Amino acid sequence: MFEVSINHKTTPNLTQHIDFYREQYMPYQRFLLAPVGSWNYNCADSESDVDTKAIFIPTIDDIVKNKHDSYTHIFPNQEHFEGIDIRNFLSIINKGNPQFIEILFSPWQNWNKNKYKNEINDLLSLRDDIAYCYPMGTMRAFLGMADRNYNLSVERQEEEHFYKWVYVLLRIEECMDKYAKGYPFDKCLTTNYGEMLIEVKRGRNIFHIKDILVDSAYASIKSCHSIYDNYFQSHQNEANQKTQDALYEIVKSICQKSLKGE
Repeated sequence: MFEVSINHKTTPNLTQHIDFYREQYMPYQRFLLAPVGSWNYNCADSESDVDTKAIFIPTIDDIVKNKHDSYTHIFPNQEHFEGIDIRNFLSIINKGNPQFIEILFSPWQNWNKNKYKNEINDLLSLRDDIAYCYPMGTMRAFLGMADRNYNLSVERQEEEHFYKWVYVLLRIEECMDKYAKGYPFDKCLTTNYGEMLIEVKRGRNIFHIKDILVDSAYASIKSCHSIYDNYFQSHQNEANQKTQDALYEIVKSICQKSLKGE
């Protein structure tokens, strides 16, 4: 892939997501809402929709009943909102899931600073460690997403989403390569090839020719597996317990403050 430096002025319209978040959860339950996907990767344009993930804090009833809720809402314009209990967020982060690590690095975060300013600062100061807390788990997740998008692009070439599946695969390949080299996670997320990837995603110009993209997808998935195999040989399959413990203490403090009504 060739390198292109771009700076889109487009910003995500989060209004309906924020309004829904405020309606769905009480003030002390709100913690973080942020977009996921192309907005965080330097791959958004005027046609890009907005999907978000939100972290909410459990009520006393949720904790006593050991209730771990998640909630997905699809707006009339097909944009997705996903809310997740902060206890589930803790568990998912500890497994190295990059899709949830991502929201800690989004430029478009909407935090509940009125209630949890100190905890937010602690979490942000820890986010680089969190991103590399369980690197083999993160790399496995990347590879799983790469395999899924490659298989979809091969098996369902006639579908409209073909171009998007190839776009996602190419972006993951770049992200895996940067992560394996130890780049800061925000640099892993932000592509150097934004203009080209947008062309792929929209099926424009030369990238309208599916045979070209099928060949690119094959080369990309081979590269993803090579990156993973090389990384696996040189890294231990263990999480950083110190980082996990620090994250646990932050989440515990958030829940305690919420329950006390501070």
